[in-house]
Amino acid sequence: MQNIAPTVSEITAEEHQHVHSTATAIVSLDTLGITASTICIIHCMAMPFVITMLPVLGWQFLEGKTAHRVLAAFVITFALTAVVPGYFKHRRRDVLASMLVGLGFVLYATFAPSAILPESFELPLITVGNIILVATHWRNRGLSACKFHAH
Repeated sequence: MQNIAPTVSEITAEEHQHVHSTATAIVSLDTLGITASTICIIHCMAMPFVITMLPVLGWQFLEGKTAHRVLAAFVITFALTAVVPGYFKHRRRDVLASMLVGLGFVLYATFAPSAILPESFELPLITVGNIILVATHWRNRGLSACKFHAH
């Protein structure tokens, strides 16, 4: 069977630059995804402890559904804009599947916490979902990083 993948010597500088800039964008978006998911985890874990201080600080908006939805929107946006293009680069279905599982937990916990499960499952579900997404972003980031010898 003939190898149709180009060798390092067959790749032009322009092609390498395009691949490198795509990889850089994916890595940057993965970094934002990691940050958004981590902030979401911290927010959800800290809320039971800081909720009494919010009125004193004037930050009551952090305890409402809107704050959860805004954080979830960032988490979802960065997952889709980093992992999906990363998948098209590395073609690892496990990365795409873990993104979908993580997003499923985050979406359920944010938008339908008491539809099937009791509302007490919201915190564990969103925490697990975000941990899965952080791990997915790390994996995607490693697979998407530009390594010239791999082109």
